Formats: sequence, C-alpha cells, structure tokens
Amino acid sequence: METMFGKGFLAAAAFFIVLGAFQLAWIRVLLKSNNSSLLILGVLGNLLSISIYFISASGVTIFGVPPQPLIPFGILIKAFEAVFVLASLYVLKALQAERH
Repeated sequence: METMFGKGFLAAAAFFIVLGAFQLAWIRVLLKSNNSSLLILGVLGNLLSISIYFISASGVTIFGVPPQPLIPFGILIKAFEAVFVLASLYVLKALQAERH
C-alpha cells in the first residue's frame, strides 16, 4: 500500500475501510428500508465518494486521501456506485409517490 499511496497510505487505507463499511451498510438500508432520510444519506455519501475519487485523480489531496491514479478499475467501481445512487433515487421517488 505504501508504494501506491506514499506516506498517506494509512490515511488512505482508513478512508477506504470506512467507505467500504458505509457502503455495505447502505446497501442493506437500500434493500430493507423505506426510510427516506437514510436513503438520502446514502446518496450523499456515495456522491461524495465519487467526487473524492475524481478530485484526487486530478492531483489534489482531499480528506487525507493522496492523489489517485485514474485507472479503469476505479472508474468501474465509481460506475457501480452511480448505479446504486440512481437506484436509491428511484426508490426515493417511489416512496414519495406512495405517500401522496
């Protein structure tokens, strides 16, 4: 990890572990809950994750995450996150329609 992230490898590892745990918990919320607030939190969290990756790929250090290489695997993961965001927005829209 140190060769990939340099001196910031501990911060990067902690960031990705926390992000992964958040996303796993959020998937459960998406599948089991109809709580709009939690779904909105998941959408915002994933949008933040996507933004952090592309900002760090531009060479900027953000939230302790050192600049990342823009690689196909990273883009694929961010595309999956975007699918989850779109699915959440669809669920939120359905919940709103159901309440009215």
